[in-house]
Amino acid sequence: MSALAPQTTLEGSQVRALALATSAGLGALAVYSPRYAVAAVVLAAVVALVFWRLAAGVIAFTILTFPEHLPGWLGAGATVAKPLGVVLAASWGAMIIAKRGALRLLPQDRPAISWTVIALVSLATTSSAWATDFGQVRYELPRLVQVAILLYVVYTVASTPRTFRAIIWAYLAGSVITATYAIATGSYLSGGRLAGLFDPNTFAAEIMPALAVSSFLLLTPRRTRIRMLAALVLAVDLLAVALTQSRGGIVGLTAALVAGIALAGRARPRVVVGVVLVVAIGVGYYFEYAPAQVRARFSHISSQNTAGRSDEWRIALRMFADHPVTGVGLGNYPSVEPQYATHSLNLQFVRYVVQLRLVAHNTYLETAAELGAGGLAMLLALLGFTLVPATRALARFEAAGDDLEFYARGLVVGAVGMLTAYVFISAEYEKQLWLVLGLLATLPTLAAASRAAPNRSGT
Repeated sequence: MSALAPQTTLEGSQVRALALATSAGLGALAVYSPRYAVAAVVLAAVVALVFWRLAAGVIAFTILTFPEHLPGWLGAGATVAKPLGVVLAASWGAMIIAKRGALRLLPQDRPAISWTVIALVSLATTSSAWATDFGQVRYELPRLVQVAILLYVVYTVASTPRTFRAIIWAYLAGSVITATYAIATGSYLSGGRLAGLFDPNTFAAEIMPALAVSSFLLLTPRRTRIRMLAALVLAVDLLAVALTQSRGGIVGLTAALVAGIALAGRARPRVVVGVVLVVAIGVGYYFEYAPAQVRARFSHISSQNTAGRSDEWRIALRMFADHPVTGVGLGNYPSVEPQYATHSLNLQFVRYVVQLRLVAHNTYLETAAELGAGGLAMLLALLGFTLVPATRALARFEAAGDDLEFYARGLVVGAVGMLTAYVFISAEYEKQLWLVLGLLATLPTLAAASRAAPNRSGT
């Protein structure tokens, strides 16, 4: 090797020096704060894992970021989503450079999705020019960019059957671990709604893909181990949805049940039986075992007991009517809504609008109010460009006899339930939404490969 050649490995003395310096730094940090020292070690391990195996990083991200807040001494605020997301993006970029032409990339395989995401982010960025509160744009834009990049990363990683299954199981694990912790620790709001690590309505919506996938895996695969694990996930997650008392979650679950029958394919007879059983259990619980406050919550629905949601919807519609082309700017709905307290809207909860400044509690209305008709059209186009081809891919999996069909059917059905539940919450920045979109985007790619070389491993 030439003396001028770049050095690509560390000598033994350099490794020892680096280890000594790292140990000294961690020792000094431990004296100042043992908590931060442990966190630094964990962070370093995660960074090393992500750069060593990007798929492992995505799996860890899926599990660790499912709860909105981590428990115990880790619960100092938000989850590790933002730093871990940055590391994932950096590792993905490094992989693209190192393996040119050897990776599945969203812009190459699914340009319609890619250009729609780019257009949505561009519009959100441009909205700073007319937004009333530039600070809100500056706060929300990095969140939108992060979840958009997550879609690209997930597509690349999940474009093989093995990693696709692994991420799906990570999603199931994240949902059941989070639900189990909340149930076991008795994390309930004052009204008896399961909470703690999450907002009840948000968790109920984002658990829909886990419910649907576990249902299809329980009803269809032949392997006993898979059925047992799926049954565990389904039982815990159904209990969690019931305990959240989320009306939006129940509506989303209803939509998922209908979609499940429609998209069941060859498993339709068993799916119909499963749906009837779930409905029977739900009705029996409601009329025989549900506490009085639960029955009252679902039987007496009016504008007075929607926690201001009906007011927010009226304001969002009026805001969109006033700014149909440009919207009021990314993240500016809470900043502008107090102006509508004086309009003739017959608001029930003026304090929520003027003092609390709640979000619109509707993903689609909030997008329309903030980014106008163009923003809403881009969001709906993004959903259509992922869901429609994913639904068409189901027949290819069935024709190839690939057991991945059951994962795919559950994912599509769960996405329908989740997107329906998003009518009742503002969730355009939720990580689970963009992770599911990334998984859906891979289904046509996986189906094409399955048809060429059927995979019946059943893992």
